[in-house]
Amino acid sequence: MPNVKIINLSKKFVSSRGEDVLALDRLNLNIPDKKYSTLLGPSGCGKTTLLRIITGLIEPTRGGVMFNKSDVSQKLTQERDIGFVFQHFSIFPHMDVWHNAAYGPLVRGWSREDIAKTVKRNLKLVGLDDRTKALPHELSGGMRQRLGLARALAAKSSLLLLDEPLSALDAKIGAFLRYELRKIVKNNNLTAIHVTHNQEEAMTISDNIILMKKGRIIQTGSPEKLYNAPQSIFAANFIGKCSFFAARKHSSRSVDIDGQILKMPKEIKKDRLVIGIRPEKIHLEPHAGQICLRGRIDLINFLGHLYEYRINVSGNIIKAYKRIKDEKLSRKYKEGDTVDFSFFRR
Repeated sequence: MPNVKIINLSKKFVSSRGEDVLALDRLNLNIPDKKYSTLLGPSGCGKTTLLRIITGLIEPTRGGVMFNKSDVSQKLTQERDIGFVFQHFSIFPHMDVWHNAAYGPLVRGWSREDIAKTVKRNLKLVGLDDRTKALPHELSGGMRQRLGLARALAAKSSLLLLDEPLSALDAKIGAFLRYELRKIVKNNNLTAIHVTHNQEEAMTISDNIILMKKGRIIQTGSPEKLYNAPQSIFAANFIGKCSFFAARKHSSRSVDIDGQILKMPKEIKKDRLVIGIRPEKIHLEPHAGQICLRGRIDLINFLGHLYEYRINVSGNIIKAYKRIKDEKLSRKYKEGDTVDFSFFRR
């Protein structure tokens, strides 16, 4: 199985004004085999550029790409033994499902028997084995994307690259296909590299997330690690929801937030710091000795499965989530009330 290694890789483009634009800046990255890895970040951060360099569709300005211990930087795309699923459906509109899925093996000159076995297996994997005679216009958007995946799998590559494969689908189909994609990758012991700007998609599908910003890698790790231990404000804000406010050191174990003294669970080393709080880490009925703040409820939103409380603390808005089952709590507080709240400790 391929272990993909990126070594000191940079990419510059020339803008329409003739200026150099740095899309990737000295990246070093190890993508493990048999794992589902996601390149995550806002539009323009360089994630698709990195994926296309890995595929060989564009060349790096400097640096290299290794598959296992082999340098593939100078190899053509067709020589890299990869499966590629594009954002927009890469299927032929005049061919039925069977011939679309068989296209790769057909042009490679495989035997009829091998082609038939491969197509049957791949269409069954993506749930299209009963639609072999259907033309693309007779399929739903989700089915067409699954057909594109079957075509990519036909290469029998152990490395699967996916460029925003779910962004063109509606939310319900996209959510369903997340789990289908992950199941196919895991059941076939593939290595997957998936580009997305959707943090929920990355959290649900990934073993490993590579978070990018402005051509650089900000943090890598499991979804749990990036959510629970972000190494920057950007990471905390991009992965999940988080409320932030500035604080000053008051003592070695407390901070001052606009006159409110907040006890901290560990020693404070910096004079000024930014505190981030996850909505689900806030408790509206604190117990004695817990870390507490006081604020005013500006807004209560009913979100179906939970209530969202927006609490104003000296001009900073802190969001708190409470499950619907906490009915007594939902009736206890109303907009305009002053409340004390605590943070759940890890």
